[in-house]
Amino acid sequence: MSDQSSFSNEFGAVYPDRIVVRAKKTWFAGGSQEDLPIRHVTSVRIETSRNTLGGIILLLIGLASFSSGSGGVIVVGIIFAALGIILLIGWPKVSVNTAGNDLQIMTGTILQKDAAEQYVAAVKKALFARP
Repeated sequence: MSDQSSFSNEFGAVYPDRIVVRAKKTWFAGGSQEDLPIRHVTSVRIETSRNTLGGIILLLIGLASFSSGSGGVIVVGIIFAALGIILLIGWPKVSVNTAGNDLQIMTGTILQKDAAEQYVAAVKKALFARP
């Protein structure tokens, strides 16, 4: 088993013979670390999770509160509008599936989209490099 990682970030690590996933990783929880043999990995994908209806509602509430003359209501409106924008932009979700249909899901913040894409690319490269 090789100990030298060819790629590593907050979503996991990729080795020539295995990958490390941070299973059940969410915005507020680090999740648990699991080693998966590369020969058992059948697919990896990245998705963007969005909450369109919730985002639109929060954005409209935030924009409506701007018309109020009260400073406190405007601050709350800014917070609602910002949360609505975050829900509309979405956040990355990386899914790793194994031969036993064991799905490992890792969720990141909107700022971690590039890291999620890099992790998926590294896993795909390792999958297609195996004999």
